[in-house]
Amino acid sequence: MASAAPMIARSSPHVHTQFCDGRSTAEEIVQTALQKGFVSLGFSSHAKQDFDPKYSLDEAREADYITEIKRLQEKYQDQIKIWLGMEQDYYSTADKNQFEYVIGSVHYMQMPDGSKLAVDSSFEQLQQIITDAFAGDAYALVETYYQMVGEFVARTQPDIIGHFDLLTKYNRGKEPFDETHPRYVKAAQSAMQQAITGCDLMEINVGALARTGIKGPYPALPLLRAWRDLGGQVILASDCHLAKYLDSAYDAGIALMKEAGYKKAAMLGRHEELFEWHEVP
Repeated sequence: MASAAPMIARSSPHVHTQFCDGRSTAEEIVQTALQKGFVSLGFSSHAKQDFDPKYSLDEAREADYITEIKRLQEKYQDQIKIWLGMEQDYYSTADKNQFEYVIGSVHYMQMPDGSKLAVDSSFEQLQQIITDAFAGDAYALVETYYQMVGEFVARTQPDIIGHFDLLTKYNRGKEPFDETHPRYVKAAQSAMQQAITGCDLMEINVGALARTGIKGPYPALPLLRAWRDLGGQVILASDCHLAKYLDSAYDAGIALMKEAGYKKAAMLGRHEELFEWHEVP
């Protein structure tokens, strides 16, 4: 019988709760983390924005969220290091200075009528965005999305880049776009070159494998190799929305790290430093 592969210490910087679009309470997540042997844990509620209120924090929930995470930090300080973070979207209105770290992500495209639609909601909504906002040109969507990612990260300098190629969530093979097409590749790589000027740490996000059964983690292997070639670093993130999935698909994330050629990865620190570095097994 083959021996079990060594494991990296369990941690996640990307966790959502009932304060935004998660399904578990923050304390349920902490208790699950302890059961699973986590050594650190970061909460990253979707930051305040002036639209799509069910998805993100509002003024009142933001205050309650901060209070609750600080309470849990105090309660569990002898058992696990807990960090107070937020996931800041391109259109967020939140003050990041209230938080200990920030994940920078792009979820939305602005439509001709001024409304904003998420690229990761459904295949049908992705097609609607392409049709209504980009005159049916899927690669125009791709180029705009990646321009936004690169500019946003360079400008706001988050601590972690969130699910870099999120717009592929409902891409079906080569429909509506081919991820090997020259326009796609150029847009994504240009975004990386700009983004790394603001943040050199990108998450390997495995959350959607448990939630939706997509083909693999974000980013896809070719993009992750390009990120490595630029000198970019990685951190494993569960993007958990339900406590039982806190470390689901971590093996897939570690395998992707190794295939991309990474020998070390970051994790949230167990003490005062935000990040620690560990060898990839």
